[in-house]
Amino acid sequence: MLNYVLMAALSYLVGSVPSGVMVGRIARSTDIRERGSGNTGTTNAFRALGWRLGLLVALMDFAKGYVAVALISTLAPFPAAIGSASASFVVATLASVLGHVKPIFAGFKGGKGFATAAGAITAAFPLLAPFCLVIFLGALTLTGFVAICAIVTSAALPILYFLTSRVSQAGTDPVILGFFIVAFLLTALSVRRRLLEYLTGKAELFEKVMLFKPRRKETGQP
Repeated sequence: MLNYVLMAALSYLVGSVPSGVMVGRIARSTDIRERGSGNTGTTNAFRALGWRLGLLVALMDFAKGYVAVALISTLAPFPAAIGSASASFVVATLASVLGHVKPIFAGFKGGKGFATAAGAITAAFPLLAPFCLVIFLGALTLTGFVAICAIVTSAALPILYFLTSRVSQAGTDPVILGFFIVAFLLTALSVRRRLLEYLTGKAELFEKVMLFKPRRKETGQP
C-alpha cells in the first residue's frame, strides 16, 4: 500500500506542474487564469496565448501523463512490490490527472486533464494513440468544440482497447477495460455544462479548424 501512495504522490506532483501558467508568464507576462475560461489547460492556452504557445502547453501537459506512467510507475521499488502493471497504470494516470486538475503549485486551479490523460494512455498503450488522435481531430474539425472531442474520444477508448487487444492477441485486461469505461463516465460528467453551452449555442468554438463553419446571424441596419 505504501508503494501505491508514493507512486501516487510523485505522479501527482508531476501532474501539478502548471504548464499553462509557466508558458503564459514567461512568454507573454500574463496569467492565463485571468483570461478566457480561467483554466490553465490546453484549450484556454490556445485561446489566451495563440496556437504556437497553446501547442507547447499541450505537449507539456501530455508529457506529464507520459512521464507518470512511463517513468514513475516503473521506478523501483514500485513494480516488484506491486506486481501489477494495470494497477500501476491506473494509479499513475489518476494521480497525474488529479495533479493537473488540482495543481498544488497553482493554487489548486488547473485544467480538465485531457492532454495529461492522453499522455498517460499513450505511454502504456501506444497502439491506441493514433486512433484516438484521428477521432479527436475529426470531432474537432466537425464541431470546433473540445468538450465534444473529449467525450467522443473517451467513449471510443474502451472499444478501441478491446479491439486492439484482440487483434494484437495481448488479451483484454478487465481492470484496464473497466478503468476506460469509468474514465468515459467521468469525462461525460466533467463536461456536461460545456455540452449544454454547445447545445444552446453559447459555446466558444475553434472556428478556424472547422470544416463547416456556423452561419452568422445577419443584423440588419435601421
